[in-house]
Amino acid sequence: MRPIVEIDQEHRIVYCGMLSSQEKASIDDILNVLKDEIPKVEGDLKNKYGNKVTYKYYLGKFLDVLLNKYKISTSERRLFWDEIKILASKESRKRNEGKNSKKRSFYEQCFILAQLDLEAVEKLSWRQWQDLLDRTVSREDPRIFDWIRCFIEKVRQDDWREFLKALNMYLKNKDTSVFTNEELFAIYDTLILMSMKWRILFAEFKKDYPKSAKIKNKSAWSKKYYAKCFEMKKRNKRLIDDVLCNEVFYKLMVPNLRG
Repeated sequence: MRPIVEIDQEHRIVYCGMLSSQEKASIDDILNVLKDEIPKVEGDLKNKYGNKVTYKYYLGKFLDVLLNKYKISTSERRLFWDEIKILASKESRKRNEGKNSKKRSFYEQCFILAQLDLEAVEKLSWRQWQDLLDRTVSREDPRIFDWIRCFIEKVRQDDWREFLKALNMYLKNKDTSVFTNEELFAIYDTLILMSMKWRILFAEFKKDYPKSAKIKNKSAWSKKYYAKCFEMKKRNKRLIDDVLCNEVFYKLMVPNLRG
């Protein structure tokens, strides 16, 4: 196991534990290599792919090589990513990654993408991947990555944001391991349908009722819409389809005009 170092508030290296001069020299050698290789790799990939998600994917492939080369354990990865971010990379990464949250780390998320098929990775933008990887759902059941790979069309950012909201509501306190792949993928298909329908129907609603107070509370009403869809599905044993989505939306948003 590689000896651990930490970074203090002034970005100085702090060696953890009683390390020999030889062990400290070994750590310094690794950091010097990182300072040389990381800026070069990041620069080359950015020149080739820009800020596209493929840049993060291939960066993750390189990081995977480093983890194996230096025998970085799972528990040490966050510290290793921090070393790269603070001491080696020339890139400015201002996103709040949390002090102890490994999953919010930029390099951890690049590493996770590198474990997937490129076909799946390219289905979403980097922003969409971040939104997913920040959530526990991606860690609790990785089959969502298989579903993404099989999802033919790319997803709009607003649809994806709503999908994750609906996903969190539907799967809260549920053990997804009881679902077969077919059952789980059907749930994902249903949730993305609901999300797309919400976007389309809400756009029509804004056009028809521009002075409605509900427009300012879009997020709250979308949650009510998803909750009502789930309720109708369970109570009436109905499939969630276009018809049900339309019915729920208009009963909720314009009850005095339709239904």
